[in-house]
Amino acid sequence: MKKTALLACLASLILFLAGCGATPPSAGRGQAQKKKITFLHYFSNTLSYGNAQLIKSFNDHSAEYELEATTLDHEAFKTSIYETLKAGNPPDIYSNWAGARVRAILEHLEPIDDIWKEGNLDKAFNRSLIDTACTYDGKKYLIPISQHFIAFFYNKKIFADLKLTPPANWADFIKVCDAIKKAGITPIALGSKTKWPAQFWFDYLLLRTAPYEYREKLLKGEAGYDDPESLAAFKLWSGLLLKGYFNAKPNDTDWESGANEMVFKGEAAMTLMGAWITGSYSDEKHKWTQGKDYDFFPFPSVDEKIPKAMLGGLDGLVIPKKAVNVTGAKKALLHLAGVESQKNMSRGWGTLAPNINIEKNFYTDMQQRLLAEAASCPKLAFHYDLTTPPAAATAGLAMFTRIIEFPADYEVIIKNALPDFTEAFNK
Repeated sequence: MKKTALLACLASLILFLAGCGATPPSAGRGQAQKKKITFLHYFSNTLSYGNAQLIKSFNDHSAEYELEATTLDHEAFKTSIYETLKAGNPPDIYSNWAGARVRAILEHLEPIDDIWKEGNLDKAFNRSLIDTACTYDGKKYLIPISQHFIAFFYNKKIFADLKLTPPANWADFIKVCDAIKKAGITPIALGSKTKWPAQFWFDYLLLRTAPYEYREKLLKGEAGYDDPESLAAFKLWSGLLLKGYFNAKPNDTDWESGANEMVFKGEAAMTLMGAWITGSYSDEKHKWTQGKDYDFFPFPSVDEKIPKAMLGGLDGLVIPKKAVNVTGAKKALLHLAGVESQKNMSRGWGTLAPNINIEKNFYTDMQQRLLAEAASCPKLAFHYDLTTPPAAATAGLAMFTRIIEFPADYEVIIKNALPDFTEAFNK
């Protein structure tokens, strides 16, 4: 199955590369021919409907250009973005994660200060978001299209049946897990088959036990995973795994078709995931109602002296310098920064739109509570693989999944992984 999936991804990429720079098909008689804008992205599975809305939003608006998209899954995309840039035959637009992933390819990207000024986008997005997600080395490079926060999403019936309330601190969290396990239900569903869902556990445990500034140093390579601060977070995570709070074989379980479904079916009580999960639970297959069938709670505090931080990420759009249609790509980005476009994407994905001119009552009650929770936190942090350089993220995700497999050996696993981080930060 893995081989088949890989071949399918490669086939999609080959067809995409063949299309980049090709002449678009002729329009019908009497119709003006639209110029093609190629778009390579990772909005698959749950996010596919939102992506269709994104493309339709622009194509319905533009009489001159046609946005044509190619979809890859997350891991295939992470490889293909470097391959297409190296080949010198990139698309006109990439989706990308704000932060370290953009910085890693910055030399290959086209600044967009011109359309930023044209669209008066300083009035469209929050200043801190502009500074941390859109601006690199003093220039604008990214248009934000989706923001999401990481939290626990839980099955309300299980909590109600067991007379449990969402825990606010670590002691209560352990009590809740014990009660759920005693009832014969898996407390926590984790699907780390694709590795990245595991990162949220280390991220939050570190943010709840060590200063925010320490995490920044660690992810820049200025601190070590064998430091007392890091080891304390890993010890807590190992303890949860050894107590049997997680489902069996998380590394063989998919996050969406596995862990999310366990919560939906009542086989597990909760999962630590991004708010995009709402798009899945609210779809035609599940038809779950926010606040009635499922809800969220923030990651509990562990050390009360540590200020709360909210973990999240931001998806955006960037233009490579060697894009065939830079002009068209800039027009597409400017349009997709707008209120109505971002509303359409939010509806499709279940995530929050970055445009601050969207009225509050557009969002559901649960989304408004997520926004309020994020606003109450003194610190907001991009999650692990969006903050540390890509090579270090690869080493870290591999280490996390080994710890999930062998939690009692976490110290040995960390020690064995240290040379990988040294190599990653010295590249």
